[in-house]
Amino acid sequence: MKSFIHLKLSCDTVDAMKSVDAAKKPHIRDVDLKKPVTALAITARSERISSLARKTYNVLLHLSQNDKEAGHDREVHTAPLSDIVHLLEYDSNDLNLIKKHLKSMISTVVEWQSPTTGEGTDWEACGLLAHCKIRKQRAEVWVDWSFAVNLRSELLNPTIFARIKMEVVSQLRTHPAVFLYELACRYQNIGRSPRQPWRWWHDPMTGRIPDAGRLEKLEYSFFKRDTLKPAIAEVNAASPFEIELVEHRRGRYISEVQFSIKKKAVDANADRKVPEKADLQSIHIARQLGIPDERIEHIVETYGNEALITALPELSRRVQSAYPEPVRDPTRYLVSIMPGHATQATRAASEKAARTMPTSSQALASKTQRQLAWRNAWTSQRLDVIEADFKAMSAAEQEALTQQVINAMETAGLHSQIIKRLRKDGWQHPLVKSKFLGTYAEAAFGANWNQPSDQELLTVAATMGDIGLA
Repeated sequence: MKSFIHLKLSCDTVDAMKSVDAAKKPHIRDVDLKKPVTALAITARSERISSLARKTYNVLLHLSQNDKEAGHDREVHTAPLSDIVHLLEYDSNDLNLIKKHLKSMISTVVEWQSPTTGEGTDWEACGLLAHCKIRKQRAEVWVDWSFAVNLRSELLNPTIFARIKMEVVSQLRTHPAVFLYELACRYQNIGRSPRQPWRWWHDPMTGRIPDAGRLEKLEYSFFKRDTLKPAIAEVNAASPFEIELVEHRRGRYISEVQFSIKKKAVDANADRKVPEKADLQSIHIARQLGIPDERIEHIVETYGNEALITALPELSRRVQSAYPEPVRDPTRYLVSIMPGHATQATRAASEKAARTMPTSSQALASKTQRQLAWRNAWTSQRLDVIEADFKAMSAAEQEALTQQVINAMETAGLHSQIIKRLRKDGWQHPLVKSKFLGTYAEAAFGANWNQPSDQELLTVAATMGDIGLA
């Protein structure tokens, strides 16, 4: 009898550990990936990239970034195959297909690029993975993988990236749709993608190996019908974006295309409500207080998990104090305080949602700040070019133009100390340099020399993103 009881307890313990391990796995709706911009428009060089391969690579990248953020600076990453399948939301029993794609990533050579010209690090063509190993350990299949040395740092800690919702990616079926959704994530704050020749989009979008002869024979009408329109429709149906194709003509023919990107007023995924579950920590605390799991599930369904998280500490304090009398029924007491906590949770959620609304003061301020930063960056680049052109002139030309700029400053009534400093120390003195170049630029290029065009501002915005912004 004693051995039977011991065996039963051991089995119960194993089952409990399994349930805890399952609860530890994050739901895909909570998983975001910071994908480097240089990895968005990769072009296959050895074999075609499928949608499942791209999704699997995203999962491996997410798990590797988690390792890095947790302080584990590993060259070789490892995870159970079950975790990878869980994050893929893979609904097939054919795990051999995933294993095949994992191994093929070593031999899949790609060229790394960004849709925005000149953006990102210059990487040589190399494999998606440096190595990948599938092994069995204690009756469980594990996957080991690593990235090429020359791109590992930027992949795990990217400076410019798109924040990808893995839940949306899991709903997309085709490679063009996955590519287009990732592109929309990158340029959502700008409202449109870069403008490129339509043939440029074909290979990154389809995952096919470049073939100049095939591309030359391809007609735009077929590319639009077979690739662009189905991908746009798929992304619009499954994501929070509304994407439109923008065509640019040269004469009678379409020469370049780009994509208009708008956020939907109401997220199409909001109707697909997932039943809310209590988190593992709340279940543990509730069990210690003597509350059955089934009652916790019912409470969470009624009032929400956020309300439960704040209510349990109050119940715990009340049980420990036993004042003015001991709590006879913890479950009943918890139910009695849940409405108040639910109200607080609803108010907090509403305030958070209001802050993220495009019309909120915080969102408008952030938008203004971004636009100012992009304009300042463009002006700085413009001044650098003007300065380089000025330095390239002969000494006689520089002297003559300097005198003309001084005359213009005096005519404009500029402060005498600035002009005095300019005469004494020259135009490159830090106190007068920007004013000198600005006055020279206005005289040479007109009053609008510091007004960027929409396309110029788009290029700077795509390069900068939100870098340096709070």
